[in-house]
Amino acid sequence: MRTSHRARRAGGAEDLQMAPLIDIVFLLLTYFLFTISLSTIEGLLPSELALGSDSQERKQDLKEEEKEVVIRVVRTGDAAQYFIDDWPVTDFAKVVDHIAGLKPETLVVIDAGARVAYEHVVRLYNQCLRSNISNVVFPLSSAVGATGAAPRL
Repeated sequence: MRTSHRARRAGGAEDLQMAPLIDIVFLLLTYFLFTISLSTIEGLLPSELALGSDSQERKQDLKEEEKEVVIRVVRTGDAAQYFIDDWPVTDFAKVVDHIAGLKPETLVVIDAGARVAYEHVVRLYNQCLRSNISNVVFPLSSAVGATGAAPRL
């Protein structure tokens, strides 16, 4: 039997050299520090101080620009009942008057119940188009009722 010529230490296990491992860790750390972008974009976050003295006027303008009107149509017997922003309206003529007073950039949401006839929804949509309101949307949740049935004609 042949024995190795190397002399082994008494501990039996070789020491792990930490210097190369530390060098690699520092190289990785410097790589990630140089590749990360730490710059912030200035001027995009809203700030009360940046608005200045006319902040109330600016807030009012923002509220007017983001105007949204929800018109809900509910079936009552063979007729339809209209609600504008959850306030009941007695007849369709008053709905027409309210739509005529809206600005063209106003968002109109027509929320028809599941059992409302299409003629009421189409008449309301046509009235919005006559008043030059092109931002008209229909929520998807109201198009199909809880039973899964589509609105009747």
